[in-house]
Amino acid sequence: MKYPTFEDVKKAREGLRDISIRHWLQDDLFTWKWWLLLTATIIPWILWVKFRDKQRTFELLSYGLIWSAIASLTDVIGGDMILWGYPDKLLPMVPPLFPADITVIPVSFMFIYQYTKTFKTYLIFSLLLSACFAYIIEPLFIKAEMFALHKWTHTFSFIGFFILAFIPYFITKRLTPKK
Repeated sequence: MKYPTFEDVKKAREGLRDISIRHWLQDDLFTWKWWLLLTATIIPWILWVKFRDKQRTFELLSYGLIWSAIASLTDVIGGDMILWGYPDKLLPMVPPLFPADITVIPVSFMFIYQYTKTFKTYLIFSLLLSACFAYIIEPLFIKAEMFALHKWTHTFSFIGFFILAFIPYFITKRLTPKK
């Protein structure tokens, strides 16, 4: 039995890249789904700039960047493990659901972080938002054929969103100087 070499893996990835770009050009670019993804990438940040607590901009951005990193990392891992997938992409070479990973998820949680005064209220609103993402948004994206579950469930997503919400909260609280 011959084990694949790094060169074999590289060739397979090159083939996958070429197919992915052709698919994106033919099936994704400038479709209504592509425009939705583009809008979902831009609008939340416009809202955040308008409604953020300007005194806490650095703290809120730090929190959001931690969320973005976590969301992107988990999305890449889940996509590579074929736990879920995204038939449509904004760009062919970025993490699968770029608009959600760097915009919708972090900005939504940033507003929760900004407007909740105690950990208990943060916990409650994070629970509600996690449920919304897992049990409302995900099924809508499945219905629109923009998201597919393979070896994953909405309940796993709910648990994941909820547990992951603790990481940026505690890191940001720990790093933010006390006033």
